[in-house]
Amino acid sequence: MKSRIVSVLGACALVACLAWTADAQQSSSAPQNTTTTQTTSQTTPPAKNPNATPVINKRQQNQKDRIKQGIKSGELTKREARKLRKEEKEIRKEKRAAKADGTVTKQERKEIRKDQRKASRDIAKQKHDKQKRPRAKKP
Repeated sequence: MKSRIVSVLGACALVACLAWTADAQQSSSAPQNTTTTQTTSQTTPPAKNPNATPVINKRQQNQKDRIKQGIKSGELTKREARKLRKEEKEIRKEKRAAKADGTVTKQERKEIRKDQRKASRDIAKQKHDKQKRPRAKKP
């Protein structure tokens, strides 16, 4: 029995050795200018952070830029800009509260996105109303 186990283990080692040498020969015969890619099954993907909110962050930055542009172009009055910034601040507070427990749940993300959609509509409405910010008079 002992000799049979040794012979089976020897055969397995031989097969593994042959497979390794065949791989080594293939890689040495391959042209040097080609790159090899790893399959995704060999590497594990990075773990998702349940607290990450990249889509929300990107939208926040976009809305901040839209408000800034509206002020610069005169499409938003000081009062409108103040109100829109306050709305964005409330969304940031909501996001911070959602992250406080370590996980942003699906329901919390849904609520934040809903508030961001409303803020986006408010920005568009205020930028395209008939009110214009008065320009400073030149001396």
